[in-house]
Amino acid sequence: MTPTHTEQTVKQVGVVGSGIMGSGIAQVCVQAGYRVVIHDIDTAGLKQSYAKIIANLEKWCHKHDQAEQMDVFTNNLIAGAALTDLQDTDIVIEAVTERLEVKQSLFCALENVVRENAILASNTSGLSVTEIASACTRPQRVVGTHFFNPAPVMPLVEVIQGEKTDDDTINRVVTFIERLNKKPIKVKDVSGFVVNRIITPMLNEAMHTLEAGIASREDIDEAIKLSMRHPMGPLALSDYIGLDTLLYFMESAYQETGKESLKPSHLLKKMVAEGHLGVKTGKGFYEYYK
Repeated sequence: MTPTHTEQTVKQVGVVGSGIMGSGIAQVCVQAGYRVVIHDIDTAGLKQSYAKIIANLEKWCHKHDQAEQMDVFTNNLIAGAALTDLQDTDIVIEAVTERLEVKQSLFCALENVVRENAILASNTSGLSVTEIASACTRPQRVVGTHFFNPAPVMPLVEVIQGEKTDDDTINRVVTFIERLNKKPIKVKDVSGFVVNRIITPMLNEAMHTLEAGIASREDIDEAIKLSMRHPMGPLALSDYIGLDTLLYFMESAYQETGKESLKPSHLLKKMVAEGHLGVKTGKGFYEYYK
């Protein structure tokens, strides 16, 4: 008897994009026992990310006194030179740039590579899953899986159901996320989903506050940390999210909703234009040394 979607289990995972989020997601999946193929069109970046993931896995094995597990991890992590290396995966999670047309183009290409029942998941932090899926011939298998940075540490994953995402896909993804030892929450396909819909206006206001010279970056972050018991201030958090990612989301959300709280600050636009994107480039509101 042919198994239904809900009876099928994920055995092999594909990750497209080897940046901070992609490499973090790949590491999480390997640690959970999955075979993972990670792919990036930037071959040099892929090579660096592969080495970084291996180094992080070695640290994990040392910390948890499981040196014998390292061979398993190494065998289960594959750097895919071509998109076709993802053909046997049961779910592909994309973590590429936060541009609608880029994600649509990638999913169209993936449809010609993966099996009919493979899930196509987007790690988008705010773009419409429905719009991403609109470019696909099988939109019912397209879903949002929004991991948070750093993926190996943060326990939450937003699971976003587009207008045509079927329930079988959602059920399979929720089970998969739980097996990653993460907490999935099911979210409607609205601008910003839950987390970014709530916190982005605060991050934006922190930037406006800095731009107006009301307080220093350090004092703004300390004020929020100490008054609200947040582990990280809004400006430092923005650096970790990625200032370009925030800008793209704010521009899209502002256009969609018209809310002034989502209108990006001039400071954010200036920093992105100058290439200061946060942790991933080594400089944002703060400087980071790789």
